Amino acid sequence: MLPATGIHAPLLQEKKQGEKRASVYGAVFNVSTSIIGAGIMSIPATLKVLGVIPAFLLITIVAWLVDISVKFLLRYTHSGDTTTYAGVMREAFGRVGSVSVQVCVMITNLGCLIIYLIIIGDVLSGNVHDGSVHLGVLQEWFGIHWWNSRAFALLVVVIFVMLPLVLFRRVESLRFSSAISVLLAVVFVGICSVMAICALVEGKTKSPRLLPHLDNKTSFFDLFTAVPVIVTAFTFHFNGGVTF
Repeated sequence: MLPATGIHAPLLQEKKQGEKRASVYGAVFNVSTSIIGAGIMSIPATLKVLGVIPAFLLITIVAWLVDISVKFLLRYTHSGDTTTYAGVMREAFGRVGSVSVQVCVMITNLGCLIIYLIIIGDVLSGNVHDGSVHLGVLQEWFGIHWWNSRAFALLVVVIFVMLPLVLFRRVESLRFSSAISVLLAVVFVGICSVMAICALVEGKTKSPRLLPHLDNKTSFFDLFTAVPVIVTAFTFHFNGGVTF
């Protein structure tokens, strides 16, 4: 009996002798960590900029488009060269499509890396904004020293944390770090929920805006800044293809 091919072939093939295959749990954690981190931080910002109703509509539309694109991607994914996002593009649009999507993925990852490094630097070593100095976690715990400055802290994180993770040949190897990331995201949600409940009990909360507020400082085009934030939060296609 010939093995199933094309759209009928399962994403997780039977394990061959001497060959390691991605596990279901590893795939779930790797895909989850691609969405949950950015998604959790982007939803409050989107609600603040757009208001509840437009933000809900934007999230619904982007989620619908992502669902369609992921189903399209998985439908035409089968064992062989098309188990990656670039492989599917190569099969449909040739080498030009494959190279184009890889360049787009590189640009997206580079932008996300810069954003996350800024966030890590702010959390660990603080920042200076409009003349106000905000201390980071390391400076509040140990005081201000040269070794917990922003530049040195980011250098240590990049060399000893990020670099070893990107040297893995397969995304499946990141399943443990992805599981930790998901756990930290759950902790983040728990802390925010407790803070929100405490603020609600103390009467410090404000009524959320249902519609965006436009004034002389905010133009209509500023509202579109929320679109790439939500799109990035839902983007996991390239990681999903490589994971499976």
